[in-house]
Amino acid sequence: MPLGNAQEALPADNPEVLQFIHERWRQNELSQLDRDFVRVIEDTIELLISKDLILFTDLPAKVQEKLLRRKEVRQQTHYAGNFGSGGDDIIPL
Repeated sequence: MPLGNAQEALPADNPEVLQFIHERWRQNELSQLDRDFVRVIEDTIELLISKDLILFTDLPAKVQEKLLRRKEVRQQTHYAGNFGSGGDDIIPL
């Protein structure tokens, strides 16, 4: 049955429908991997700083701003009781 302004309906097992769903799933997976990878980079930078291999002030100003803002938002999320939603201090492997 067509939805909204749709002019035709396709069965759920139609190859075009399956391809569309698969492409959406892949895009969502890639987006999640990107978010996870950003956290990996952020944690790597924190590790390098904690081992005195780089100084925070050696990073470009824009990078410093972004790191500080992400840390602030994670802490706010953590304190709001939203544990496990990106505010953790440990990346799950």
